[in-house]
This record gives sequence, C-alpha cells and structure tokens, in this order.
Amino acid sequence: MSRWTRLACLVAGAGLAFASVAGKAEEAEQAGKARPRAGTVVDIKPNRIVLMDIAVAGQRLVTVGERGFALLSDDGGKTWRAVGTPVTRTLTGVAFNGDQLGVAVGHGGSVVRTEDGGATWTEVVLDEAMGESLLGVTGLGDGKFAAYGAFGLYFDTLDGGKSWTRRRVIADDFEAHISQVVAANGTLWMVGEAGTLARSDDGGETWVAAPSPYAGSFFGALVTRDGALLIFGMRSNVFRSADGGATWQKIELGTTASLNGGRVMSDGRIMLVGNAGLVAGSTDNGQTLKLQWSEAGKGFAAVAESPAGIVTAGEAGVGVFDPDSLVSK
Repeated sequence: MSRWTRLACLVAGAGLAFASVAGKAEEAEQAGKARPRAGTVVDIKPNRIVLMDIAVAGQRLVTVGERGFALLSDDGGKTWRAVGTPVTRTLTGVAFNGDQLGVAVGHGGSVVRTEDGGATWTEVVLDEAMGESLLGVTGLGDGKFAAYGAFGLYFDTLDGGKSWTRRRVIADDFEAHISQVVAANGTLWMVGEAGTLARSDDGGETWVAAPSPYAGSFFGALVTRDGALLIFGMRSNVFRSADGGATWQKIELGTTASLNGGRVMSDGRIMLVGNAGLVAGSTDNGQTLKLQWSEAGKGFAAVAESPAGIVTAGEAGVGVFDPDSLVSK
C-alpha cells in the first residue's frame, strides 16, 4: 500500500467523499461554475476538507489537500484561509525552503510553486510524470527540492521548482511507489511500498537499494535529534537505526493502525500520527513510543508544530489539538 492508496483509505474509512469541501468553492463546483482563480481566497471550512500534508514557512503554516486547495494560517493554526491553486487534483505534499519559496505536488503529476509563502501559486507542467501521481516533496535547501511518487517517479530541481530533472532510482525497472525522502547526516534516504529502502550519497543523482527490515510498505521517515533514522508505515511498523542503516531495531507499538506522518518537535520530542486518530510520541529519540488516540477517531496524515501548539492535518481537515486530550486504549 502506498501513500497514494492511503488517501483513498483515509477517506473511504471514514465514509467521506471528495465532495467534503464546504462553502462557496464547493457550491460553485457542484453547480458547474468556474473554479475560483488561482490565488483567490475562497470560503472553505478548515475542518471540512481532506488534507494530506502540512509545512512550516517562517511564521506561516501551509497545508494542502483535495481539489488542489492550500490553506494558510498566520496565527499558529488558530484560523485558516484557503487559496486556490492552478490545479484541481489532490495535492499530496508540500515543502518550503525558507518562508517564501515552496513547492506542492499531487495527483496527475501536478506541480505548483510559490514565491510568496503560499499566497499565490503557479503551475509547472511536468511532462515526464506522464500523468502519474506525485506523492511527496522534500525541501533540500538553496532552491533544491525532490519530488517523488508512483511507479518510481523521482525528480529534483535546483532552481526552486521552475525546472525539473528526472533521476533513475536503483534500477531501470524500479516501479515501487515512493512515499518519502529525508536527509540524514549528508545522505538522502528513500522509503516506499514493498519495503523499499534506498540511499543516495550524491544528493539524489544516483540511488542504491539498502537492506530493508520489513517487506511491507513504509509511509514516512524522520531523523531524530541524536541523528538516528526512524522509518514507519503500514500496520504501525516502526524501525530505528542508530548506525546509518547498517542495523535496525523494531519499535513495538501494540496496534495495527497505519502510521502516515511524523515530526521532530523543537524540544526533540517525536510525534507520529496515523489512521483512526493514532498518535505515538517519544521523548527518547524514538527508542520507545507511547501509544495514544484522539477521541474523535479521525485519521491524521501529517503533523506540525506552531507557537499555538500541535497542528494536525488529515481527514477532518486541519487544526490545533491538545495533547492532553489524547486517550489510551
């Protein structure tokens, strides 16, 4: 199962439909009217739209999701405004280099970029994606981003997303869906479906397969404060490596709900989020995880930190939530 498939599961599992977008934008589309012009602020309730990723852009939070919409918050996630982008396909990933330059990617090979912190977006046509879905994007600094997704698609850019180069991953016939790419100690690590684990020591120009501790799908990865690599995904499988991927330790969680996203907070705490309101936290750089749940039971796709608190995005939209409200089962 890939991150692409996760969107369908996240929605179908809650009995939702893509028509969950509320407000004027939904009414206009339902009536067959023109979509709001890209960059136009539209009336969408932040808890009535499926969202797939969230990024920090300076003091602003930017989250993206269904129908190509982006939601912005300048008060730590307390209030949100939605803006249209030039695409209407679901956006699955967003990343920033600094507080102004950002890239979002999504279904149908969609790529949009912003130079004003997400207030306005322009489309970049990526013909080599051949209409296949991009599932994530990683900001690598100095105008460099990596975008990746279905059937082994991997692209990078050196000019802030204006132009992209497709890279070969592992082998010519590699077609596994790629879920996430992270930088760790000068190495890029890639995770994906069917136990995909690969590394690049030259900034993503070439990739080699690495021994994987799991044959199932990985949905995410992060680097802990002490430099360890944490990879996670389907059925709450979590593995930790403190020696650059040479060996892996399985971190038991006690559930089979999938983990979709994660973040290292400013104080070093780790928070992983997943289906059915799953939240797993760690205060020891991922050596152990504490399992808790959101009482609402709605699936989370991504998590971020703001001055107002912990912000989650997923099937119930986006908002600040109180970790003290989590429950153990």
